[in-house]
Amino acid sequence: MNPSDQRGIVRGCCLGLVVLLILVGGSVFLADRALASPVLGAVPAGPSHGTSEAAIALALGEEMAAQLIQGPHGVVVLSEQDLTVLAVANNPHPNEYRDLQVRIRNGLLVVSARISAGPFTPTGVAHISLSLQPGAAGPVIAAQVPEVDIGMLGLPGFAGSGLASEIDAALSLDRLFAIAPKLSVLRPDIECVEVVPGGVAVGVHDPGVPAVASSCG
Repeated sequence: MNPSDQRGIVRGCCLGLVVLLILVGGSVFLADRALASPVLGAVPAGPSHGTSEAAIALALGEEMAAQLIQGPHGVVVLSEQDLTVLAVANNPHPNEYRDLQVRIRNGLLVVSARISAGPFTPTGVAHISLSLQPGAAGPVIAAQVPEVDIGMLGLPGFAGSGLASEIDAALSLDRLFAIAPKLSVLRPDIECVEVVPGGVAVGVHDPGVPAVASSCG
């Protein structure tokens, strides 16, 4: 074998080794990022409207009714603790999503849960924006998921598309408002939903009074 052939073999072997090292190093980096604990900050904060979905619905109904006696518009705020209670109550896959928590960060809902990945239990985090859209029985919350993370590893945007329908169901106003009569009569008159510091504001108005989308502040 002539020297040029030997150099070609050496270069080929070295190139293959470099590629292998890059792939291994990249896999280790990705695994390390995925298994790292995300920085979520303090635990979900109150005030709390109750420790069950029914208790929250009753408290909100009484609060909204009291406000509407005083004026044509009323706004209540579901705190991080309230949202966590609702998320746990409506968890579509309790065996897959464990230790659900909801926080407010940078104008978004941040929902975290421990998930199973073989022998590991990384933390999945969904960043969620909310908007109010027209529906058959009145306005409904629409959820968008612009970002999903596993640990400290950000996933492509399309990875969150499948979560939107599940989040829509978990945050459904239909279910919450149907529990308490004081809330159910206000269901068609929801005028705004907005993520605010510390929670999600939901506004309603008296029948016959024009809706004010900015009333949630």
